[in-house]
Order: sequence, then structure tokens, then C-alpha cells
Amino acid sequence: MTFKEHFGIPNDTVVDFLDIPLEEDLTAFICPFLIANNRDIQLVNEIYAQITAFLQKLNRNFIVPNNRIGGLEFLSHLHEPNEYRLGYSGRNKGSGIADLKAEIIFVSLRNNRFAQQGVTITNEAHNVLLLVKGIGQDIMSDTIANVSRDILAEFTEQQCIQYGVQTYNTAIEYYDPLTSLWSTRNYDLPYYNGKVIILLPKKIASGNRQYTNHYNYFLAGNHIAKDILNDKVDIPDGKFIAELKDGTKKIIVKQIYRTFRKPKNKLIDFVVNYQGSLLEFLDYAKTHYPELDMSSIIE
Repeated sequence: MTFKEHFGIPNDTVVDFLDIPLEEDLTAFICPFLIANNRDIQLVNEIYAQITAFLQKLNRNFIVPNNRIGGLEFLSHLHEPNEYRLGYSGRNKGSGIADLKAEIIFVSLRNNRFAQQGVTITNEAHNVLLLVKGIGQDIMSDTIANVSRDILAEFTEQQCIQYGVQTYNTAIEYYDPLTSLWSTRNYDLPYYNGKVIILLPKKIASGNRQYTNHYNYFLAGNHIAKDILNDKVDIPDGKFIAELKDGTKKIIVKQIYRTFRKPKNKLIDFVVNYQGSLLEFLDYAKTHYPELDMSSIIE
């Protein structure tokens, strides 16, 4: 039973929201790369600005000065966002797990060299997902869901008005970038089996993705390969370059990837060595890693 089915929206109606299942969670996530690459959409740009403001305060006020007590209190508002019906069904639920995630986020950022030094790179959610060990797709998705709950609740409210879905006045918590505090506000939201629902724009939803691997492969083909061709890397002859019959040299990108790839906690070395590669990869991701294709999900 999906949202459209339950609320009587014809199946062939093209909608802007992700048609989530209501009985279980969809293995999908709010993707910060899709947010950063769709800022031409006003709603998405608002989400980008809000999560960036949240990370700025987290890093400046708590991570850099190592204010653990204040940081955990600030992060304690990141409750499990079950109203989105996203993530790993039947797992990572409950307030105890939410407290654990707050601990993970604080410790992970404190252990990151960029975050410790107050480098602005870690004020952007997609860079945190890519570079900070311990903060994976599920934690980042949940963080965005909490921080931007007001924006997504308003989106849901508008979708319900458009399709005639019954709603109920509901108080939600979100991060207010104007006051730099957590706040509450009421929205008219739909319910299913007594539980509130918040919808997500399709444009910012993705399936499982390993951006660490994608960034490593991108660097292998676009930066490390050039260093090898320009003899900037000391390597055995013929290991990464194949010579075709016409004498043309061809880089073996897969072999470069396997040899030079770095784990998440060491990707900062690549960022430092290949200036501008983060922005290049963000642009690359726009073409190669689009939003979730629901038609590919087997029901």
C-alpha cells in the first residue's frame, strides 16, 4: 500500500513526491549530492541553506572548540524521522538509537582533520557524507530530515491540498537558521494508522550509494591517470597503461582504482593533492548519479 494508493491518487498521476510505502520503510535516502545539484529549485535551495546553516553552527560552536556536552545537547534533537518512511526497515529505530547517532556524529566530526580545523568544506552536507568516516548515507539522510522538517512539512501540506488528502494539525520540530535554535511549528499533515506522514520531493531521493567508491573511481580516471601519463607517479612499466595495435596508449582505469583507492578516512589526502576535485566530482555526480528511479524497484 503506497501513499497514492491509500489516498486515492490515480496510479498514472505524475506527482512531485516520492510515493512511499505505508506499511514498511523504503530503502531510500535523502541525498545531499542531489540537494547541492538541484539548487535551481527553490524548495531544494532552502533545504541546502538550512542544512548548511546547521552544520556551520555545529562545527563552529561545538566541533572546533571540542564542546562535547553542548554538541551532544545540540544533536539530541535529531530524533528518528520515521514519518518519512525511509531508511532500513525495522532497524535503527527508537530514542536510544537517536542518542547513539548524536554521539557518532560528534565523534566522527571531531576525528576529521578538516572539521577540527574549521575548514568550511565540512559545512556542506555532501562533503560530510563523502569525507567524514562514521557518517554514512543513513545518518546524513536522517540529519537532513530533522533539520529541514519544516520545509518538507510545508511541501507535504501543499501536496495534500493539491490532491485532496485529509490532514490534521500537527506540531513538528525543525532547525531554525534565523535564530540558530531548534524550534516547533504546526502544519496540516496526513496520517496513516495513527502515525504522521511527511513526503519527500523525488528530486532529492536516492537509493544505496557508495560515494567514497565513486569519488575514488572519478579520481582514478580524471586525475591519477593524468599523473601517470605525465610521469608524475613512479610505477612499474605496463601496469596501468596498455598499448593498442596502432601505438595508442590506453589508461587502465580499473587497475588504477584498485591500486590507488583510499578509505574514507584518508580521502582528505586526495582533496588536498587534487585541488578543485570536490567541485569537479559534484558536477560529475549531477550527470552520473540521478534521483531514485521508482520504476526500477520490484514490488
